[in-house]
Amino acid sequence: MTAHKSFRFRVATNLRYGVGESEKLGEEASELGFSSAAAIVDQAVAAHPQVVKALQSVRDRGLTLDVFRSSEPEPSYRYLDSFKKQFEGKDYDCLIGIGGGSAMDLAKGIAVLLTNPGAAISFRGFPKLKNKPLPIIAIPTTAGTGSEVTYNAVFTDTDQQKKLGINSLLNFPVAAIIDPLMTADCPVSVSISSGSDALVHTLESFVHKDHTPVSRLYSIEAFRLLYHNLGALLDRPSDLEVRGSLALGAYLAATALMNSGSGPSGAFSYPLGVHYKVPHGYAGAVFLAAVTRFNVEKGYQDYTLLYDVIKGADKSLSASVKCRRFAEAIQALMDRLKVPRTLSHYKLGPKDIEFMIGQYDVLKAAIAQNPVEITKQDSERLMRSLA
Repeated sequence: MTAHKSFRFRVATNLRYGVGESEKLGEEASELGFSSAAAIVDQAVAAHPQVVKALQSVRDRGLTLDVFRSSEPEPSYRYLDSFKKQFEGKDYDCLIGIGGGSAMDLAKGIAVLLTNPGAAISFRGFPKLKNKPLPIIAIPTTAGTGSEVTYNAVFTDTDQQKKLGINSLLNFPVAAIIDPLMTADCPVSVSISSGSDALVHTLESFVHKDHTPVSRLYSIEAFRLLYHNLGALLDRPSDLEVRGSLALGAYLAATALMNSGSGPSGAFSYPLGVHYKVPHGYAGAVFLAAVTRFNVEKGYQDYTLLYDVIKGADKSLSASVKCRRFAEAIQALMDRLKVPRTLSHYKLGPKDIEFMIGQYDVLKAAIAQNPVEITKQDSERLMRSLA
């Protein structure tokens, strides 16, 4: 038996999962010993019946609760500073983040700023915090980012036109509640974008050079859930089993990514989102099939482990054939989900393609985590093939 290399695996967030579990938000907060909460809720879901029930459960448990609504889909450090002003003169012992990844990230950012003096931009990257952030309970209303289980919080530096974040191991949500009812009414287009983001997390965590045996277990199960249910969502958008599977898949994918790392698709999604306002899920997914095909053409064969969990997969095939079939399956899924095959779909012209090619040097640390070397020339060819 060959011993595995040394590794660490981190999950620091208690999870409640199930239909209607969001109505136990008050119970969860009470059990954790909280008495005064502030909820940061995505404006788009503030009136959602399940959100209303979840917040009412907090009041029913005797906790004081203030609700703050966020309307920014891609929050910047400036927005974070502005949003914090609403909390002046108030005192809370926990925050509740309800919404997509941006709302939950906003809660993480506020949790840091309320206990650590300074402008938001001063905490960009991986800051050493003097004080622990306020504890957070996170409830996702989309199945994509997995922010409910990670310590990362993404924000845009508008001056430098870069997405960075406030990332601290002190900022894991203490609890997360995944309730399929929270995502049941999410528009299909938004669900596809967020689900595509989760699929990027899944494949990149699986192939990442720093993957571990445990992270791969999460990646493989996340892939099984996401691959089969993203297609099913188009046919059965109100099916709670489909919605729940996607939410659980996104959670598992984010856990795997947090314990391994991202790669070229995730890296290129940032300039595509910041400079061209492409929704984050699509911004990564537009590269996914091409990167998968590149790896297969260069002889990468670990995709066999993912191919084998596809329903109807022919497990008798050789590894090389399985991998080719896998790359074809990813492209077919992207086509079914109407993920564009070209960047011109987002109005990127020749100069924009040159700009994206030029991002290689900025992003090469993440690109280098791909299991097959992607040279600057390879990156240029890939980008031009997507033009």
